[in-house]
Amino acid sequence: MSNVGKTYYYISTYRTATHRKKLKAVGATDDNTIIERFHGKIPEREEYQHLKNHLLKSGDTLVVYDLEALGGKRSAKSELEYYRAHNIRVKIVDIPTTTIDSRGNPEISNMILDTVISTLDYTISQEIERTQKRQKQGVDRIRDKPAWQNYGRPQVQLPANYSEVMQRWTRGEITAAAAMGLTGLSRTTFYRLAHQYKNGGIGV
Repeated sequence: MSNVGKTYYYISTYRTATHRKKLKAVGATDDNTIIERFHGKIPEREEYQHLKNHLLKSGDTLVVYDLEALGGKRSAKSELEYYRAHNIRVKIVDIPTTTIDSRGNPEISNMILDTVISTLDYTISQEIERTQKRQKQGVDRIRDKPAWQNYGRPQVQLPANYSEVMQRWTRGEITAAAAMGLTGLSRTTFYRLAHQYKNGGIGV
């Protein structure tokens, strides 16, 4: 028969009293609770890293209030996969199915954890898809506008005489080669800016 592992509770000080009470309701005490104390700066989560890398062993149980305790969605997914691989059970108070008593049948808790991981994976992929869709829609909206010519390109500093030279060039008083020489612009840059100038994309 395998030995019953230890149970650790993890919570941070920015959590509300209600969160802490709920952890106590499922067995948290001063002796088995690891508290992350925040001091008004981005936390390095030293207590959590110590708990994960030095205290938790195979067969142990980690209890947290919600997935946020393990980081953002992507961090939580990788953390859950780590604990799954190291035979450490994770109970999430905010997800009641993960707290079901499965002593004698650990496969049940593993199956539930796998479901949580799969759900996170799906949620992350959906968020990525929505972000890519919004980016594409944003590009499509400016594709037919003068601003599209500058999309993804660094802004070119216009020469001080650009307006005067372009007016002379558009009136046919000078050649394109002469205009390039007077402005110091390369052929590619000159014609790209000229296209914007003719279409009102450059206000000079």
